[in-house]
Formats: sequence, structure tokens, C-alpha cells
Amino acid sequence: VTINSITVQRTGLVADGAFSSISLLDENGIQIGVTRTFNSNHQTTVGDPFVVKAGSSRTLTVAGNMPASGSSYSGQVASLTVVGINTSATVSGSLPITGAAQTINSSLTLGTATPARGSFDPNAAVTKEIGTTGYTFSSVKVTAGATEQIILNSIRWNQSGSAGPTDIANVSVSVGGTAYPTTVSSDGKYYTANFGSGIVIDQGISKEISIKGDIVSGSTRTIAFDLYKNTDLSVTGGTYGYGITPASSGTGFSTTAPWYDASVVTISAGTVSTISQSNTVPAQNIAVLAPNQPLGGFD
Repeated sequence: VTINSITVQRTGLVADGAFSSISLLDENGIQIGVTRTFNSNHQTTVGDPFVVKAGSSRTLTVAGNMPASGSSYSGQVASLTVVGINTSATVSGSLPITGAAQTINSSLTLGTATPARGSFDPNAAVTKEIGTTGYTFSSVKVTAGATEQIILNSIRWNQSGSAGPTDIANVSVSVGGTAYPTTVSSDGKYYTANFGSGIVIDQGISKEISIKGDIVSGSTRTIAFDLYKNTDLSVTGGTYGYGITPASSGTGFSTTAPWYDASVVTISAGTVSTISQSNTVPAQNIAVLAPNQPLGGFD
């Protein structure tokens, strides 16, 4: 069964502004689709289409992203309610489903994650030939603040170029010399790497996250691995355990989408510069009825 999206409503004694956006997470805590904001009916639709295989089930989480300051909403009690499962299949079960009530806190200071362009990033538009292997398309650095250590959980890159998923092979994400495989979304535009139990970054320390792969086809097409929104980098605090929204400031990063606008790689078919006669095949007599005799050679 394909589920197209989930409809969520803000409930409880709280203003919509207490949430900067709402997102849908899969079983591994990886975001499905992009974040959304509430409409005038206090509702939003989250999630890109995903599949529940025959005879199986999936457990999803509706998550709230909080604004930079919660002082205007301190003490308000919020809950998120699933009011619709958007699919062509028959839906059975009891809706709405309301999550636990949560009290808005504006006094607790969480850790921070500050991004910057990584040292391995090309930081310039380039042209690369078909057959290029292990090329680093984008790289970002994440630094933990002084409040608490942070944990990198996953990252989701948006391939915004014109190249298709068949043009790029062996795409992986590297952190500290360890390569993590990526999964590709159904539309071929999002590449997600899950860091398992998480990568710990101590206070004041940085880690660089790079995405690399092989170019196997797609002459004249382009490749650009952006980070579309700051929530595409999943980070939690090591002390309090809450998710942390990475900062929008930092070299190469923006408050608008894409959050990180990567350098563009244009795919080239390559050229043949010189063709000449080869001396590896000398002048010789050709025997009658003898198979596979060399007639000439070229460099």
C-alpha cells in the first residue's frame, strides 16, 4: 500500500507559532519528505509517498520543530494529532490519534550545531568526465557548541542537478574516514545516510561530512548535492536527548532553501585528442586460413 501523506493538526492550549514546522520520521528517525507549517485550520500535511509492504507494518513519528525562541509560548501545553491517512487504500482504525501533551519550555538551553563548508568541498563549478570515480561532490563541517556534546544521526542530501540516479553510482557519505551507504528516494532526488547509533561530537569539536560517488553516464547533465533544509541534518543533544536544529549561519549556508547550495558538476563525455599509427603491429605476411592475425594497430 502506498501512503501519500499524513494530515496532522495542532491541538491543546498552544499557539501555532510554538512550532516552526512539523515533520514525519520513519523507524530510524529519518525524515520523510520536507517540513511543513500549519495552515489557518491549524493543520498540515507531511511526508512524501512511502510504501507499506504486504503483510508488514511501519511505525512513524510525527515530530515538532521549535522556533529559536519559545519565550512567547512558555507554559503552553501542546499536542499533535493525526487526523488523516491519505491513501487510495481502505483505512481502518480509530482516528484521530493524539500524542502526549508537551509543555513548552523557554528556559532550558540546548546544545548547538554550527555548520560551515568543509575542507574537502570543491567550492567551485567543475566539469568531470564520465568514468570519474570516488569524486567528492559536497562536504560540510559541523561544530558542537559549549553546552553539550551532540550526536549526528543521519543526513539527507538533495541532488538538485539534471542527472538521474542511473548517472551516479556507488554514492556514499564519509565521516572521519568511515563510509556509510546511502538510500535513494523514489524520485531519485534525495540520498540519505544513516549513522547507526550516532556519531558523537564533543563540545567545541568538529566533524566533516562528505558525499562522494562515481560518474557513469549523463553527458552534459549536472550534479549538485545540496542540503535543502537544516532539518535534513539530524542532530540530537548528548545531555538532554532532544533534537537540535542546526544553525543557518556559517560559510556557505543560508536561511533560505537550499540551506547549503552545493557546487555544480557538469558531466563531460571526454575527448580523443590524437589518433596515430602504432608500432606494435609491424609489416608482415598474412598466412592463408590462419585465424586472428593482427592487421594493424592504433594509439
